[in-house]
Formats: sequence, C-alpha cells, structure tokens
Amino acid sequence: MAAALALHQSHSWFAAVRAPLARISISAAFIPAFLAAPKPFSWAIPALPSLLELFPPWLLAVPKKKTSHSRKAMRSANKGLKDKQNLVHCESCGSPKLAHNICPKCYRELNVAWKSQNRSV
Repeated sequence: MAAALALHQSHSWFAAVRAPLARISISAAFIPAFLAAPKPFSWAIPALPSLLELFPPWLLAVPKKKTSHSRKAMRSANKGLKDKQNLVHCESCGSPKLAHNICPKCYRELNVAWKSQNRSV
C-alpha cells in the first residue's frame, strides 16, 4: 500500500523505483577487476607460446640447405635477357636474320657449294 501511495504521489513509477535504489551503495563486488585496481605499467613482453601454436606448420616453411652461389647465379641468369631489336629480312632469300650478320640459310648454301668445290679439286 505504501508503494501505491508513493506511486500516486509522484505520478511516476520511475520515482517510486528510484528512491530505494538511491540508498544502495555500489560495493566492490560489482565493479569489474580491470576497473577496480589498475595495474602499474610495464615494458615487459608477456610470455609467448611456442611458434607452432601461433602459426600453422605450412607458414614456417624454410629451406633444408643453403642455396649455393652457382644455383643462385643459374636462377638469376635469365633476368638480364631482353628481346632482340635488330632483326631484319635477308635481301637474297627473305628469311629473318640479325642485322650486319650473314643469313643462316644463305650461309648453309654457300658452305655446301664451297665444300663441293673443295671435294672436286
């Protein structure tokens, strides 16, 4: 009946509920631990679990042996290659050849002719 009287007097149900809650003090049991007592700052790194727990095994792939200088050089030998820019057509036979060089097809014909002349002599 007292609650009904208080509700009638305040014309609000919130005022009736708020009055008893104002008398309750918040104890330390209701405050979270991280707000109650802040820990002092420390530069120390927390203990890490082993690397196998942090990363899957396929992420830690490493070579079994050192790569030799020869193998490194062979692997990087193709890095400096560039396309030929000095290709032209042979004037006599029309096949592609390097500029300022004899055409392989014409050279073969000349070589066969020279060898046949040397054999006949």
